[in-house]
Amino acid sequence: MLCRRWLIAFVCSAALTTTCALEATWTPNDADNVDKGGDGGPLPMSLAQRKQLLELESAIVQSQDPQATLSHVAQQNGLSPEDLVGMLNRNRKDLEQSGQLEQMQSEVNAGMMQAQGAGGGRTMSATLPRRILGLISSIFVALMKTTAVQISRKPKQSMIVALMLLATFLVSYNAPRNGIVIPFSHGHTTILQPPNDYVENWFVNKWTSANGWENSLPAPPQKKGSKSKKLFGVGMTSSLDIDISDAQEEIKVETRRDEEGYALITTAYKLISNDDDTANEDEDDMSAEAYIQESVKSIFLERKFSEFISAKSIRFRSFLVSDEGSGNEDDVTEGATLVVNRMGDFGRYGVEPLCFSYELEEEEDGPITHCIGYHTLKGGHFDGEIKFSVEQTDGGMVVSVSLACPKGGRAPPVRLAKALTSSLVESIVESTAMRMKQTMSRRNQSKLYRARASGSASLKRHLRYEQEKNQEEMALERKRKWKRNNPDAGHYRPSGHRLRSPNNC
Repeated sequence: MLCRRWLIAFVCSAALTTTCALEATWTPNDADNVDKGGDGGPLPMSLAQRKQLLELESAIVQSQDPQATLSHVAQQNGLSPEDLVGMLNRNRKDLEQSGQLEQMQSEVNAGMMQAQGAGGGRTMSATLPRRILGLISSIFVALMKTTAVQISRKPKQSMIVALMLLATFLVSYNAPRNGIVIPFSHGHTTILQPPNDYVENWFVNKWTSANGWENSLPAPPQKKGSKSKKLFGVGMTSSLDIDISDAQEEIKVETRRDEEGYALITTAYKLISNDDDTANEDEDDMSAEAYIQESVKSIFLERKFSEFISAKSIRFRSFLVSDEGSGNEDDVTEGATLVVNRMGDFGRYGVEPLCFSYELEEEEDGPITHCIGYHTLKGGHFDGEIKFSVEQTDGGMVVSVSLACPKGGRAPPVRLAKALTSSLVESIVESTAMRMKQTMSRRNQSKLYRARASGSASLKRHLRYEQEKNQEEMALERKRKWKRNNPDAGHYRPSGHRLRSPNNC
């Protein structure tokens, strides 16, 4: 079809050339005569007709069978294949001499590719990326032109829109990475909840770049004879007295401001009672109190203080960092971060860096007591120390969390301090209950497995004994019957054959 279209165009153009030619005298050159060895001379055609001949040549060359296509085209136009080839060669030669061959050839190739792509031919998959790229580039150019027109017409509105687009891009880029940090805030503040990896990397980078952070606790007073010197500094909550005598299974929160040397002390505590019904009645089994003690100890060792708190409100995370001041690569220091919603500027997420202060554990004499303290570092939102404690009483184990802020330092709002301590206590109690159930479930499964294994082994031993006994009885019975019915019983040679007569040897 494509070749036929080019042929019709060529024939029409030739007819038009014949009928609409200019009245001018033209004398052919005798040297161009074919009979005298010439190629026929130049073709008296326009550039459009020459381009049509070049398109016809390209169509013949790119066809599946060029020779058959050439013969068909020559036959349709009343020419021989040799004449048609000569005409095409003369056209190419004239274009080459005039310097228009390359430009016209590129136009012809571009038209052929566009026609094949639009027709859905075999080369559609090859040109599909180019078409998509062209579409994208055209859309981009149109947007750029539209933007330029809008900026020239409405510069203020265009600037506002550009700033909004830039803000949207920054938010979409920083939100999953750091929660959008608010610059120039009093402490490290993020608009959205910061990821755990970002908080840990931020703490470690700050620690290593500054060779360890400096604590944010205020300096002790310099007055002579002042008793409040002992209250300040790292580990000040280790000597803090907390009254937990009225602890019950419901959480209680107390706030004190009249304590000497302290601006704020907030304590939340709750009782984990001993439930004897949860333990089995066997003497070898652990009691409920032992289960509770083991579970609380594992929670404190693993530092899972915010396991059952919603991550959108409070999150406590502990990790180890290298101690730069010791000079030994094996020396590490425990650091922690406390992310609290509404603690930062503008009521957003505040990140409080913490450092390990002390850990006390007493089990030998008297009731079991386990305490862990963390003090704040510079760059946070308050100055003080957080104490996690568990103490054994007659009714069970009492879990408490205390937040102490000395005078001269920054103290969080009372409402925020109460929410922080009570949430941590509730989480520790829930973690302890869950760990106790898991421990009891594993022990019960282990006992059941051991009972099944022991019963199975005993049954196998009994079956093996019965089988061997029956085999022995069957062997004795078979031997008795054989001796009774066989007169030659017992007469054997060492070789195992029966005694034979000398006549048969």
